[in-house]
Amino acid sequence: MAGAHSLKHEIFISADADKVRKALSTADGLRGWNTPHVEGSGALGTSWTLKYSGRPEFSWRIDQDNPEDILWTCTTGPGDAVGTTATFTFAPAEGGRTKVRVTHGGWPHDEANFIKCNTIWGALMDHLREYVETGVSDPAFS
Repeated sequence: MAGAHSLKHEIFISADADKVRKALSTADGLRGWNTPHVEGSGALGTSWTLKYSGRPEFSWRIDQDNPEDILWTCTTGPGDAVGTTATFTFAPAEGGRTKVRVTHGGWPHDEANFIKCNTIWGALMDHLREYVETGVSDPAFS
């Protein structure tokens, strides 16, 4: 079935959900953990453009931005990435931490770029956690 495949990653961040959301919903936040080359305002209905040295450029339209979740839709990217969605959900966890899950769904199959993106999201989520917890900018990709 088309669009039936999703990859998922879940981490716990020692910070409140508002701090995590800022890292996902502001250009400065995205620059702290994803790539230093970010364009966009973060307004609902607009797009983030994320540029990477020697890698494909991605654009993500911001379709939802709520206290408990953020939804992006890929509008520019390689292969089957266009049309997929990245949903970030936030939930309080023990010890003042926040559980963060990203679900990158809508893939037509579980091969090629699906596999590459699974690995990339793992690295990105680790950088997100480090950035939010320490405040030190260390983007996963330049």
